[in-house]
Amino acid sequence: MYGKDANGVSRPPLIDSSRRLITMSGGGKYRESTLAGREYFAFCQIQDVALYNATDAIGLIVHNPALSGVNLVWHLWAAQVTIESAAMTGMVLAVATQLTVPTSVTAATLTGRTLLTASAGLVGGIAKAYSIATILAPVIVWPLFQNAVALDTEGSELICGDLDGAFASAPGTATVMGAFGAAGVDVNLGITWEEVPI
Repeated sequence: MYGKDANGVSRPPLIDSSRRLITMSGGGKYRESTLAGREYFAFCQIQDVALYNATDAIGLIVHNPALSGVNLVWHLWAAQVTIESAAMTGMVLAVATQLTVPTSVTAATLTGRTLLTASAGLVGGIAKAYSIATILAPVIVWPLFQNAVALDTEGSELICGDLDGAFASAPGTATVMGAFGAAGVDVNLGITWEEVPI
């Protein structure tokens, strides 16, 4: 029996004295995709957030071009509501069919590979990340968190999660981290994904 390493080379598995498979430990579950240069992130700082279904999207929008040849497999996400946004009852992950490049765009604050090599000039992937974009109306895919009305005057602290590859966005889609209930203000947003060839 043989397996293949990250470079596609066949290698026998390692077995311990109890005949159990020895697996690599440490380094985290995204280590391989990060070191291989397939893992990307987008971050939007102190961002207004429109309702998830807005065609004039404001928040964190990641567009996978129609002819990209990759699926975007979603991993980590995070949000900080830095001031009270009482009417925004939460945030969701939403998706829209977006076969054309979004218009009226503002780039995300920072985006690139999760293999960080410098503080500027990060290497971008095929997908493009925006803080503002005009897209077709998205629909809710998954709730991310609830933002209670009485979250003191400073809003929530860091709220984060791991989609763990449960969702992926195909070519020709725009994926949005957007508000639920009503728009929010001054939110820090982040998400990571792996670009996997189809």
